[in-house]
Amino acid sequence: MRPLMIVEDSDEDFEVICWALQKTGFAHPVIRSERAEEALSRLFPGMSQLDRIDPLPCLMLLDLNLPGMNGLQMLEELQQMKQKLSTPIVILSTSDNPLDIAACYRFGAAGYIVKPFKLEQYIEKIRDLTRYWFNTITLPEEKCDE
Repeated sequence: MRPLMIVEDSDEDFEVICWALQKTGFAHPVIRSERAEEALSRLFPGMSQLDRIDPLPCLMLLDLNLPGMNGLQMLEELQQMKQKLSTPIVILSTSDNPLDIAACYRFGAAGYIVKPFKLEQYIEKIRDLTRYWFNTITLPEEKCDE
C-alpha cells in the first residue's frame, strides 16, 4: 500500500492530522517531511543524500507555511522540474487568503483545504479528503511513476 506523505513542520499540526486520519479509519502508512527541501530530496534522491521514498506516496498533504522553502515555492520547483511527479498534492494550510489559494492552483495543487480550528470540523474535512482521494477517484499505480 502506497503511503500518504505529509509535509508539515509543526509537530502539533502533524499529530492532529494523524489523529483525524485515525478517527476516519485511514489505513495507509503515513510518512512525514518537516521541510519542503527534505520532501523534494526524498522524492527525487538525485537532489541530495537522503533515501528515496519507496514506494512513492499516493498523495501528498503540503503545508504552505514551512521554514526555508515554503509550500508554494515547492509547488513552483516541482512544476519547473523535468522529471514530473504523478503524486497529487493537496494544500493543507491555515491561510484562507484568496491569493495563496489561486497561486497554489496555478502551480499545480490538486486541492486546497483550510485547516479548521474545531476538531470536529477537522475530522470531517479529513474524512471528506480520504473519501474523495481513496474511495471516489483512481490514483496512479506505483509502477506508473517510473
